[in-house]
Amino acid sequence: MNIQNAPSADVIRSLARTMNHHRDTMIQDLVALCAIPSVAGESTDEAPYGRETALALDWFLNCAQSMGFRTVNLDNRAGFVEFGSGTRLVAALCHLDVVPSGDGWQTGPFDPVVTDDRIIARGTADDKGPAIAVLHAMKDLMDSGYQPNGRIRLIVGLDEERGSSCMAHYVRVAELPDAGFTPDASFPVIYAEKGLCWFQIIMPASQSADDALRLAGASGGTSPNMIPGHCELSFIKQDQTRTTEAVAGVIGHASTPWNGRNAISQAMALAARLLQENQSQHPFVSFYQQSIGAGWRGEGLAIDCSDASGPLTFNAGRLELDEKQATLTVDIRYPVTASFESIWETLQQRVRPWQASLKLMSHIPPLHVPLDSFLVQTLTDVYASLTGHQAEPVAIGGGTYARTMPNVVAFGSAFPGEPDTVHQADEFIQIDHWLASSAIYREALKRLSE
Repeated sequence: MNIQNAPSADVIRSLARTMNHHRDTMIQDLVALCAIPSVAGESTDEAPYGRETALALDWFLNCAQSMGFRTVNLDNRAGFVEFGSGTRLVAALCHLDVVPSGDGWQTGPFDPVVTDDRIIARGTADDKGPAIAVLHAMKDLMDSGYQPNGRIRLIVGLDEERGSSCMAHYVRVAELPDAGFTPDASFPVIYAEKGLCWFQIIMPASQSADDALRLAGASGGTSPNMIPGHCELSFIKQDQTRTTEAVAGVIGHASTPWNGRNAISQAMALAARLLQENQSQHPFVSFYQQSIGAGWRGEGLAIDCSDASGPLTFNAGRLELDEKQATLTVDIRYPVTASFESIWETLQQRVRPWQASLKLMSHIPPLHVPLDSFLVQTLTDVYASLTGHQAEPVAIGGGTYARTMPNVVAFGSAFPGEPDTVHQADEFIQIDHWLASSAIYREALKRLSE
């Protein structure tokens, strides 16, 4: 992201002041929402994505209803908040589910901490903070007496972090917007998003019983779209004694692997060295070192490619290995002009010699909205008029709700140059930046609904 597009501190403060009358309530609302550990849990009839996600939705809709909005719960998979009347619909899309907390927190991930300039908790940046920012932007518009040409709706879902089935449900049972945005990325306008695929590589993991050192188990990572920060190895020596090795990495988002350090990749390198020192060999470790290694572009599997939207990224997000089988769960983000069919065929060819198989978990095609569309041009102008920066729309590797339905792009909420704490330990938002984004959303919703 070009830091030259970043608004000055004075501009941020000026925008924040226009929402300052909501500041205390916004902070209270976000603290309450982030205290709900809405990580996906056991599915039930009443809570398809787990009890905590349903609690988060219930809290959010009750909060919005108390503010004067109409609210609808869509089977505890998604819901929406709206005001106005008429057939035309302008929407913002946010999610209330979060990734697991992971390791390395200095504070409790679900015990929000408020300082003079920031709020620290899982979900503050992704995506509960933006959801509260949009909600209060709508409240400010409604209280001002603004009458939209149609309705303004805030849609919230509960399964974004695992593939957005919540929005698939919304599309089946509810109304599609005529124009909209999701505040689940960064400013300025994002007109293109890479294709997103989750899959598993499954292969035999049996090792010769005569080896002096055997890899008996490995476990690392919690979610495909997180760079794993921890991986544990278990070895058996020839005398049957067991040893363990714990490897630490640096957690990050799978779409920006250069910002983290993959603990699984480091653990496989350590396992390869220890096995070699003992004249031993493990099939999965050999496969990993030759086909993945420390890279993040898929070079070893011959799927590396790039275009204006950036390079393909490859994240080994989760590993489960015992003495019979290894299962590696992978997240790839591929360029908008690349062929998924070609990538998938190449992957199958590359793993076949290792007696491995692939299991496709989910695939979301790339998003590309024309630069001259009403939506992209309007949001670009809103950002320019409020920040003073004529910032060109950009392409990203992250996957957002924008690709779950037509007429939607990603727009904020992080400003250029702002620290990226999404999916990381000690996730936080800067309060003035948060309020400034709310001011931008207020204008964006107004301009789109005129």
